[in-house]
Amino acid sequence: MKFKSYIKQKWLLSIIAVTLMIVYYLNFIQLPPAVSVELQQNYKYKLILIPLDTRPPCQKMVVDAGKMAGVQIIIPPSEIMDYYTKEGDTKKIQKWLMDNIDKSDGVIVSIDQLLHGGLLASRESGTKQDESQILLKFMRELKTKAKDKPIYAFNILPRITPPPTLESDSKKMIKISRLIDEISIFENEDDIKLLADLKEDIKQEDLDIYLDLFRRNTALNKELINLAKEGIITKLVIGQDDGEDFGIPNMEKKSLVNYVHSLGISNDVVMITKGADEVALSLLANFVQTKTNYQPKVYVEYNDEKAMRTVMPFMAGSVGSTVEEKLVIANAKKVNSPQEAGLILYVFIGDDENIFTQRQSALKIKKYLEQGKKVALVDLSKHFSASEVLFPMLLKENVPINELTSYAGWNTASNSIGTALANAIIYKAIRPTFNTTNDMLAVEYNRLNINYERFLEDYYYLKEVIDVMNITLKNHGYENVNDLDMEHNYIWMNKLLQSDMQKRANQLNNSEVFKIPFKVQTPEGVFDLTIRNLQVDVFFPWPRTFEVYLDVRLNLYRLNN
Repeated sequence: MKFKSYIKQKWLLSIIAVTLMIVYYLNFIQLPPAVSVELQQNYKYKLILIPLDTRPPCQKMVVDAGKMAGVQIIIPPSEIMDYYTKEGDTKKIQKWLMDNIDKSDGVIVSIDQLLHGGLLASRESGTKQDESQILLKFMRELKTKAKDKPIYAFNILPRITPPPTLESDSKKMIKISRLIDEISIFENEDDIKLLADLKEDIKQEDLDIYLDLFRRNTALNKELINLAKEGIITKLVIGQDDGEDFGIPNMEKKSLVNYVHSLGISNDVVMITKGADEVALSLLANFVQTKTNYQPKVYVEYNDEKAMRTVMPFMAGSVGSTVEEKLVIANAKKVNSPQEAGLILYVFIGDDENIFTQRQSALKIKKYLEQGKKVALVDLSKHFSASEVLFPMLLKENVPINELTSYAGWNTASNSIGTALANAIIYKAIRPTFNTTNDMLAVEYNRLNINYERFLEDYYYLKEVIDVMNITLKNHGYENVNDLDMEHNYIWMNKLLQSDMQKRANQLNNSEVFKIPFKVQTPEGVFDLTIRNLQVDVFFPWPRTFEVYLDVRLNLYRLNN
């Protein structure tokens, strides 16, 4: 028996050894000979960022895009910034900004951070008249010190959801908000009666606080618009966060649009748009465009005829209207054919009725890339489902994803459209300005890092892993996935997250598309490049599973031809 057991163990060890040799051969020995490319990150400009809050989309994504552009993004010290429900120290942030403005080439500033200490804080506190006046005075003083340096500012409209501090039923408050807007348009008598009935069920004090939140925010935004008209603010973007078809936020937006038009202010000075988290990135693109005098020519293509008309979750308008707004922010010229375009914005809107468009979209993008076209891909699912997005089909059809100019598929349509377009414009604007091999390759390396972070977070995490995390938490008795226990399951969940995401990174690393080489023109000739050894570092930046902080590490190689 011992002899048979020994033979069996030896047989198993032999199989394992052969398997490991095959894996090693496929992943390393089979790879074509190449030389590792060592690069130095250089910067042309310095730009201060006062972010909307410290979440990665509002801060890290701007820093990463800055690297691609050769723009060093300077942010305030973490100890004075917000953290989840803890608001930032507005006085210290303002002082830090004033002390550092002369060390930079400009600033992108969130009014919500300067005034309230972050987006979450702005939703709860509203704007007091005296605080607004102090802020407006500060902006004038900042411009005096900044002199001719640009000040890009953005402010976010309050959401339709009432502040959590109010005692009245939030669902009824939201219904009241919708009805007030609908009645202002349609004047339906049944709606008027329903509104009166709903008002009986909530505290008048709560309704007054809710309505006053919008009144004060409108007043502040008008003052900011005036500053932009005076030239104190170089460009102002007012964003609408988590919108709906009807509601008081829509009324405020319309009021501000009318106010801007009445003053005769152009869109390149004041822009009112859907979105929030991606606005700082769009303003970084504007800064780069100004430095490079770049106006993109963009051809927009959708996966089917319904996509443009689709209203995605948490949006106050169609996908098409959102695309148009983002093109306006980018000062882009929309063209009618791929041949005229310097950039193709491909917008994939997946749902359970258009799965058949996945393959044709993948093949269309593959053809564009083979023709040398620059493609920015927006990859969204109406139901936030992995089965409805395009990315798996890109892998299946061997689409050379290393040649995508940009990719985004996170959260709302405005978030993703704004991100994909801004990153692509930054790349297109800055790439021709570099004239050394190091800087040209660094642009490509940073582009790849950004794209692989988006692949891993937008597809693998947000469409697959987040459900695993939430189910695991609930199976262990934690119902509230938006408030992790920092002393116990937070550490455990981060370990689980890191392990699971590295497995996904390994899958991508071993895919055929990952290994497809790509060409880059340099002063030393055309380089055939490839990437290897995809690694990911990931954790939850806030005590919730909604978003992750994700860093990609990959190695760039030049093939020996």
